[in-house]
Amino acid sequence: MTLKQFNTLRSIVAFLVAMVVALSVLRENFFWPVVTVAVAVLVMLFLRRRVKEVIADERDLAVGGTAAMWSIKIFSIAAIIILFVFYAQGKENTAFRTMAETLAYTTCALMLLYSSIFTFLRRRGTK
Repeated sequence: MTLKQFNTLRSIVAFLVAMVVALSVLRENFFWPVVTVAVAVLVMLFLRRRVKEVIADERDLAVGGTAAMWSIKIFSIAAIIILFVFYAQGKENTAFRTMAETLAYTTCALMLLYSSIFTFLRRRGTK
């Protein structure tokens, strides 16, 4: 299979997953979206193994890593600014304080997860 065929099939699978999830959520059935996503992941893994061309090279992976690092940094800074704005409004409305605390914990979890994965991959690569 060529890379162009793979990308076309990937778009079709994404469209079908989106359609099934949207219809299932409208009908308040949450079982089928989980099954659909699981099947789609398996289908994509199968299709990816059949591609004969190079999907991504080292440069693409390096650019992706840099983009992920900058995304986490920018998101964390923006989340902290929004967190302080919500926390300042928390005296008037307790919902803002709850949102601020949720945002704080989520941002901390994201940074801890990124640091843990980065440390793990760096150690694994040096051995």
